Amino acid sequence: MITARSTRAFALLLSVVLVACKQGGHDPAADAGSLDKAAAGWEAAYNEKSAESVAALYTEDGQLLPPGAGAVNGRAAIKDFWSNDIATQWAKISIRAETSTVAGDWAYRSGVWSTESPPLTGKYLEVWKRAGDSWQLHKDIWNSDAMPEASAAAEPAATAPAPQ
Repeated sequence: MITARSTRAFALLLSVVLVACKQGGHDPAADAGSLDKAAAGWEAAYNEKSAESVAALYTEDGQLLPPGAGAVNGRAAIKDFWSNDIATQWAKISIRAETSTVAGDWAYRSGVWSTESPPLTGKYLEVWKRAGDSWQLHKDIWNSDAMPEASAAAEPAATAPAPQ
C-alpha cells in the first residue's frame, strides 16, 4: 500500500535525481553558441596568417586529414602543417557551416569553404571535443571540389597505328 510517507520519499528521490542530471547536463543553445564561436576563431586565425593561433584551437592529440597527404597527428605537427601552408599557399578563406550537431562532450560540423584568389571551393567535416566551457578541434578533414589535374603518368600513352 502506498502511503503519504512513501509518496513524499519518492518525490524527494525523484527531485534529487533530476537535479543531479541537470547539473551534469549542458545547455544546448549555449553549446551551439560556444561551438560556433570556437569555429569562427579558426577562420579568423587562418586569415590573420597565425599558424600558432590556428593550432591552439586543436586538441593536444588532434588530427588533420588533408587531401593528397598523410595524416598530421598532434598539435605541434598541426602547427607545422599550417605554418607551411600559410607560407606557401595562403589564400583568404571563407567558411560556412551547413550542419552542426552537439552530443554531450562531442560535436561535429560540416559545410563548405571557398577562397577568392585562387578561386577554389570545397567541403569539410570537423569533429570537436568539449574543453571546459569551450570546444577544440579533434579531427579535421577537407577536400576541394576541383578534380586534380591528370599527371603525365596517368595519361594513356599514344599508341602507334597497327601495321596494315
